[in-house]
Amino acid sequence: MRKIGVAVVGLGVIGKVHVKALKELEKETEYVKLVAVVDQISALAEDIAKQYGVISYSTIYDALKNPEIDVITIATPSYLHSPQAILAMEYGKNVITEKPMATTLAGAKEMIKKAEKNGVKLGVIFQERYSPDIRKLKYEIMDKLGKLYLLEAELKWYRDEKEYYLRDEIARSWRGMWNTEGGGVLTNQGIHTIDLILWLGGEVEEVSGFIDNLTHPSIEVEDTAVAIFKFKNRALGTMSQTVSMRPRKYQNRKIRIYGDRGYAEIIDRQIASVRIEGNEEMGNNVISKSDTISQGTDLHKELFKDFLKALNEERNFPIDGKEGIKSLEVIKAIYLSSMNRQVIKLPLEVNIVI
Repeated sequence: MRKIGVAVVGLGVIGKVHVKALKELEKETEYVKLVAVVDQISALAEDIAKQYGVISYSTIYDALKNPEIDVITIATPSYLHSPQAILAMEYGKNVITEKPMATTLAGAKEMIKKAEKNGVKLGVIFQERYSPDIRKLKYEIMDKLGKLYLLEAELKWYRDEKEYYLRDEIARSWRGMWNTEGGGVLTNQGIHTIDLILWLGGEVEEVSGFIDNLTHPSIEVEDTAVAIFKFKNRALGTMSQTVSMRPRKYQNRKIRIYGDRGYAEIIDRQIASVRIEGNEEMGNNVISKSDTISQGTDLHKELFKDFLKALNEERNFPIDGKEGIKSLEVIKAIYLSSMNRQVIKLPLEVNIVI
């Protein structure tokens, strides 16, 4: 059996996580092989390639011409996700991309169409769905909560202007701008939380929200957002997100789900509390964390394993393009609501570009 060859495009913080996770999978499975790494900074690509014993490329074009590469993982700046994915699929490669899958709905839709037309798989990286506690909530606890009537989500993180948005030439070239990042806290940091509340609570029917930039004067996009949701199952939801949380050591993310038989709370990725009528409380002691930028490889590895196994077994991957676009559409609806001061109904027209 020929192993599935993978190349990682983009070797920043998250790209390095991709490389490490895939190399671990290569050792643990019989069907994965990390073939190449790609970055426009040749010295960086060469250094990482030497470290992991793979090929280095300085352009995605060179990688796409390699017949040993079956899958491209994309960890480049947000505005490159859609064009690079579409290009890779034109070469017949399967693609799995970091969030957001695109900076516009039109770009995301084009990716979905291209995957269907060319008969390749398209996956979106929402690795938090592979967190053990969140999966336990989804598959073992949700039904016990009864009929859902309220979901609450909070993300209180911190991103420093100098250390994050203005850190170096590459960061300054795309972070904090509508045209390249596609949005702020919602699109970059908070999209995982929105994906989770959709995965847990179901699809959203109407959205109302406000966004603003309150503490980061050097960037264009929002650093704070609030929204109200109406789900198709009639449940209601609230959400607040910011990257202005101080002190840093109290950064946190919370999701609370209420049903007519009980409620559950997730803090960061751990079950903090579950109370169901007639049952004892279950939960863990959860401590807030100061570092919300660093990423472990465990969840990425589980997601890549599932994607590559689905490819090997010729079955569907659960977080495909149609699933990945849902959170992006909700975010665009929040932007529209804030801009127009009105409630926005979903689905949105595909040609809306914000």
